[in-house]
Amino acid sequence: MFATRAIAAVFFFASLGAVAAPRDYRFDAVHTQIAVSASHLGFSQSGGRLHVKSGFFRFDADDWSSAQIDAVIDTASIDFGDAAWNEKLRSREFLDVAHYPTARFVSTQVEKTGDKTAIVRGKLTLLGVTRPLDLTVTFNRAGVHAYTLKWTAGFSAVTQFKRSDFRMTKYLPDVGDAVSIRIEAEGVRDNDAKEQAERAEPSVPATPTEH
Repeated sequence: MFATRAIAAVFFFASLGAVAAPRDYRFDAVHTQIAVSASHLGFSQSGGRLHVKSGFFRFDADDWSSAQIDAVIDTASIDFGDAAWNEKLRSREFLDVAHYPTARFVSTQVEKTGDKTAIVRGKLTLLGVTRPLDLTVTFNRAGVHAYTLKWTAGFSAVTQFKRSDFRMTKYLPDVGDAVSIRIEAEGVRDNDAKEQAERAEPSVPATPTEH
């Protein structure tokens, strides 16, 4: 264990000189999760999870204006903890995963609001509709992972949108229109992250079309 931590320290100090520049990161699929919730007849804020299928982010702790995010979400991964309800959410009544198996968020601008906070402005494409969406983001930390010895960065983010803006109107207003999102994201530094993301989703346009 001592040897492992010593090696990690060497990697940490060796990497310090390379931090002050935009770097690309591929999403760590295990530690990147999207929590979603909406009102259920006013009784509760029922919630579930989605997973990022592919994508990357670019980040420089000294220049947040250079940051970029491109995330493709696997809509079929929706999980509210019940098989029957999951199938309903995947049906044409909601996410229609047979026709729209992914959603996509692409950033357009980053505005730093504090030492570790920012508003990430971008566009969400869902069910073939593209709308503006802002994320309130907190930078948690970046450094060498104590076990993988890979440079890793982590963020938390929250946002909210109206599902009716994306033509998802089934059961309104009983099932709430406002969808709350909480994101926990980790990325591993990878110079080929953007290229890998583009290869993984060749059919998804780099710039979504407004509807």
